[in-house]
Amino acid sequence: MELHDGMALHRFKHLKSTALMLLGAFSLLVGLVFLPLPPPFFGMVFIALGIPLLAAGSKRTRRFIQHLRWRYYRHNARIEYFLGKMPGFVRRHGQKTRPDGLMRSEKMAASARQRSKD
Repeated sequence: MELHDGMALHRFKHLKSTALMLLGAFSLLVGLVFLPLPPPFFGMVFIALGIPLLAAGSKRTRRFIQHLRWRYYRHNARIEYFLGKMPGFVRRHGQKTRPDGLMRSEKMAASARQRSKD
């Protein structure tokens, strides 16, 4: 009986992840289509909702977004500002993509390279 419950839980998590990924991709696509239309921030709302949905659905996507936020760190303050204004679900999953962990690991790797040169 426990094996069946475990399989059902795994199936539910997989279904939830797939639904989040599909909803996030749809929202992102709608945002990209509406981006050039007259109200300029209308498309950004859908994009801002789609990205955390994608991050909630896949660890790989979350790490990719985290890498993008690290690479374009100068825009990170604006992202944090907008995340503060979003609903709880979006804010929670957006905070999981903070690049702080990548910055720490990059600093540690740089200091290890420096030590190996000395």
